[in-house]
Amino acid sequence: MKRYNKAIVCISPLLASALIGCAQNDIENIPDNPLQAHQSTENTDQPKSIIHESTDILYYDNGYPYIHDILTNHTDNTITETEYCMLAYDKNGVPLKLYWNFLDSSAECSYDYTVRTDNVNLLPNQTENYNGGWSLYDGVKMTDFPQVGNGEANEVAYSLFCLKEVVFENGSVWSNPEYDTFYQTYAGRQIDVDTLQNYYPYTYNLKIDNDL
Repeated sequence: MKRYNKAIVCISPLLASALIGCAQNDIENIPDNPLQAHQSTENTDQPKSIIHESTDILYYDNGYPYIHDILTNHTDNTITETEYCMLAYDKNGVPLKLYWNFLDSSAECSYDYTVRTDNVNLLPNQTENYNGGWSLYDGVKMTDFPQVGNGEANEVAYSLFCLKEVVFENGSVWSNPEYDTFYQTYAGRQIDVDTLQNYYPYTYNLKIDNDL
């Protein structure tokens, strides 16, 4: 369940992909603050950017939880498509291995999930405003859903999103040069809670060959 209309992406939590914790093995700990490992460096010569303002765990009226992220487009062109990675952590910063797409009986649990949205319409200098997000599977509240894993209640307290690719209306494509660093730094690793709490807002400074 995400902000845009596609096969695995929608506004209703009943049609959404979902999350549930699995066994967590071989978790790596990072003693230092990993935020610095992928933080973009401000460049006054390149003011065009996209900002991930926040990623919050929210709840629908029926109590079902979901992840709601906010983007701001500080470029001169409309964003029409995005690809991004999602990670989740519990209240102690332990990475959660989840069934991100519980409607797919063949899907396996994993620390990360990559989503592509192809009907985005985020105008220049606009902050997106939409209802809903990526639904989380709560085995306690969602009793009408098929049980996944152990059927335990959702444990997600924090979520990190990272843009991998952005497509603009004029055909320009931006591929995030820091994506691999983000993935290696955060995916499947225990992260200090202070880092998770101070991750946002996160700024992607854009540099591509075509004019945005």
